[in-house]
Amino acid sequence: MSSTGAETTRGYNRGVPAIDRRSRRQRESADPVARYLGALKAEVMDTFWRRESATVREVVDELNTRRPLAYTTVLTLVTRLWERGLLAREPEGRGFRYRATKTRDQVLGELSDELIDRLFHDFGEIAVARLGERLEQLDSRSREKLSRARRERDGTT
Repeated sequence: MSSTGAETTRGYNRGVPAIDRRSRRQRESADPVARYLGALKAEVMDTFWRRESATVREVVDELNTRRPLAYTTVLTLVTRLWERGLLAREPEGRGFRYRATKTRDQVLGELSDELIDRLFHDFGEIAVARLGERLEQLDSRSREKLSRARRERDGTT
């Protein structure tokens, strides 16, 4: 505990109080998708992003080349991703064939939008002011990366 009584995290949000409900592993993951979906769901989504479509059995077989996972575990993960709208499914035989409904970049964009919306909703004008201050403190390399991302998003590359 720090002197303020709030535990702080290491990694991408060094010094920020650990007040969110994600696990330490999620907060410290290098993969931003895994930070919000969790490592296993992110791995499942990566499988769908690499393939056009897949059945749960095909996902299980691919994931089991890296680590052993039960069919029911993967089925639960796929079902939860489908319920969140990240996967679409069509009947195939006695099961379903799933496909990603959004690209990885679209998912990251939506997660970013949700985070920003929550920030503004929860903290209002103070959040806008603090965000402005942080953006002004960025080094020139980071500012250029942000500008490039904005131009790519807007199609003005």
